[in-house]
Amino acid sequence: MLYSGGRLVVKFGGTSVRDDFREAVTFVSRLWDENEVALVVSAIKGVTDALLKFSRTGEGFEWIEKVHRDFAKKYGIPFETLAAPLRELKKLSREDFPSFEAYRDHVLSYGEWLSGLAFAEALRREGIQVELFEPWEILETDGNFGNARVDIAKTSRNLKVVEEALERGRVAVVPGFVGSYNGLRTTLGREGSDYTAAVLGKGLKARAVLIMSGVDGIYTADPRRVVSARLIPFVSYDELYVASKAGMKAIHHGAIDVVRGIPIIFGRTRDWSIGTIAGYESSSLPILVHRVAGEEAVITAVGVAEVPGFDGENGSELGIPLVRLTVPSARLGSTLNLIHLRLIADRISPPRALSIIRGGVSAGNV
Repeated sequence: MLYSGGRLVVKFGGTSVRDDFREAVTFVSRLWDENEVALVVSAIKGVTDALLKFSRTGEGFEWIEKVHRDFAKKYGIPFETLAAPLRELKKLSREDFPSFEAYRDHVLSYGEWLSGLAFAEALRREGIQVELFEPWEILETDGNFGNARVDIAKTSRNLKVVEEALERGRVAVVPGFVGSYNGLRTTLGREGSDYTAAVLGKGLKARAVLIMSGVDGIYTADPRRVVSARLIPFVSYDELYVASKAGMKAIHHGAIDVVRGIPIIFGRTRDWSIGTIAGYESSSLPILVHRVAGEEAVITAVGVAEVPGFDGENGSELGIPLVRLTVPSARLGSTLNLIHLRLIADRISPPRALSIIRGGVSAGNV
């Protein structure tokens, strides 16, 4: 067992909810045996984009309903658990809100809320005591709809009810991505469920925040594009922040400062493994991050002062050196692989992910 007798915040991403729901439920159950667990969940993969389209055009509700109906059937959850909020969603009217942005965020909030309802029901069916919280009653934010910032002081006071649930032995389920401002629901931006998890980690004084997804952890580059990408065992908060701001999607960059001082553990839901621990230690490995904008792509090499054979813009942030290069989008893949080869590939052997639960934790090559 990675932790025993502690307080943990566990966040599952949308891919895990869609594809690895049973594994996620069992994972929480095992952690709950020996820990206090607060659970943060994302919308099912693809649902947020569909809700965004629905808010703009009024189209796509049937697809959203079908996804949740199929999900409920696949995982043995009564559809009645999800039916009422879906009916509410269908009846929403733009005219009932002071702005389109407020209406849009209200629509978007249903993705995480539906996932929270599903998780709470599944955990109850496993014999686990659960308390589900409406996130708009817990997280108070500013009025920047679509990319709201959490008011930590106000939210910390609201978290007392969550803490009380944990102390009573309940799994506290708090859907991610959503808060409120003056009674209106707000959203925290893409990867906003990470932000929710960080706020809970800080406010609840958690021993660790676990970010569970479909990949093992943080890599030296996107493994879908760079065949020699390597798992990074340890990454510093500063490295993680700089890489996230540059475009790495492993975590919402706003979450990092909130949770600084608490370990952030990145793992894969399917086999309950972890690959990266973020804290004050670093493996001192560069991270290649990229953004694509039309016909151009920007590559940022985080943690290096130069890229041999390439002319780029040198800089630094939080004391972390970095190099930015602009290349044609058509050459992104080949350029990433070449840069990675020159910077990283020959420096390390591939580390193994760690088991979180099965057989305990062994350092292995990490």
